[in-house]
This record gives sequence, C-alpha cells and structure tokens, in this order.
Amino acid sequence: MKLNIKHDPNISETEITVNYGFLDEELEEILAFLSLADNRMTGSLNGETHFVRLSDILYFESVDRRCFFYTANKAFETKIKMYELEAKLAHTPFSRISKSVIVNLKMVKSISNEKYSRLCATLINGEKVIVSRQYLNCVREKLGV
Repeated sequence: MKLNIKHDPNISETEITVNYGFLDEELEEILAFLSLADNRMTGSLNGETHFVRLSDILYFESVDRRCFFYTANKAFETKIKMYELEAKLAHTPFSRISKSVIVNLKMVKSISNEKYSRLCATLINGEKVIVSRQYLNCVREKLGV
C-alpha cells in the first residue's frame, strides 16, 4: 500500500481520496475508520442536544424502549432505534453483541469466557458488557479471536 500526504495551505477543506484495485480486509477496515472520523451522533443530555463523534462512543444500549449511547464518562439518549443504528453502522467497527447492545469493537480492551458459552468484553473505561451466544461467532470473527 502506498500513502501520499500533501500539505497545501490554499486548501480550505480537507479531502481524502482512496484509489484501489481491489477491496481487501485491510482496506475495508481503513475505510470504516475514515467513515467514522466525520460521522456524528446527536444525543440529549440534561435537556441539551450534543453532537458526539461516533469514534468516541463505546456502545449503544436499548433500555425500556429508549436508546442510549455511552462515551467514556457520559450517557446520552438518542431517538434512533437499534435496528436503524445496526443498519447505519454495518460497515464500521460497531457490532451487535446482544439483543439490546451494539458495541464499538475498537473500544474493547479485553475479552474473557463466561458461563453458558458467552463472552465478557471489558471496554477501555473498565465497563463490562456481555456478548450473547447468538452474536458470539460474528464478534469473534471481527475481533480476530
């Protein structure tokens, strides 16, 4: 892979162009990361609307028909439904790990085996989330384990 970076002080907006012959796994991962770089999620906290970069989100969770997303130290409510999030985040490092949780796999610090063929994923902030059996193979594949 060849990387060309050019500085031009006359350019007012950064533009990234990717030229490739075929799409392999490494390039797909790079493209997913780039797509996250500018994507933002809107969420409510204390009556205010905040704009949070997707790359800063640890995970999404559905609780009592309400959807929340969590950063390292804050929780926001969003109006987007889990199935909509799953579709929007399909080609990103996010993966569904249970019926009610979608996690950013880039934020997983470690994993350990749990009872009943489940995994426990520890996130970078120390929080633990359970990967259910239904999503286990997909998550292991994406983590390369």
